[in-house]
Amino acid sequence: MILVILLQRISIFFLFLIKLSIYIFCTSFIFSTIISAKIISVKLADRFLYSLILFGDFLRGIEIVELFNIVAFAVVGMGFGLASIFLPKYLGRYVSAIILIILVPIIFLTTQMVRYDIWVEQVANNENLSLDGAELLANSFLNQRVGNDGIYGFYLYTAQFPILPDKKVQMNNLDRLEKSVNSKFVSLIGVPPGVIYWAMSLCFWAIRIFYFVVAVVTTVAHFREGLRIVKC
Repeated sequence: MILVILLQRISIFFLFLIKLSIYIFCTSFIFSTIISAKIISVKLADRFLYSLILFGDFLRGIEIVELFNIVAFAVVGMGFGLASIFLPKYLGRYVSAIILIILVPIIFLTTQMVRYDIWVEQVANNENLSLDGAELLANSFLNQRVGNDGIYGFYLYTAQFPILPDKKVQMNNLDRLEKSVNSKFVSLIGVPPGVIYWAMSLCFWAIRIFYFVVAVVTTVAHFREGLRIVKC
């Protein structure tokens, strides 16, 4: 009798390990696939959309590629919801929810990480520098503009200015260019440069918050739908 109970417990344990392995495989596959898809979408947007003469900077400013988040986070939410069936009831729901809380911001910020790498590569190509040298130049520019470097500095800078200088001379002359543009705005519409700056920053931050809210809502809605389908 004791042996039978022991064998049952061992079989239950091994069955749990098998299901856990399947869960880890499925969620890892979903995560890696979405990250890869986002990287490809950002690179395609940078190559074909942001390079447009008239509308490229505008499309970059509103981060049009983030519309892909609707599909990406729908897949993530639904996938994790469905994968919860491989874990014990209720445990799968909570484990998947916790993992999503961690992964959603990472997936969302993938766009900025890729754009930062693309920018550094462009600086390297234009200035005939190594990637390390180009990154030092780019980070020096970011430090001067927003007081931070790396991806975080890039994130702050692009929330204020959609135009990314990819040559050293452009970085050095950016203040002069901004003053010229601001003076034209003042002469045309009579709005002080400071007002224009804060209006643009507010607009770009609002766009980013909107995209993030869309990502969260989409993930939650499809996660709940996935749980409903598998009845977890």
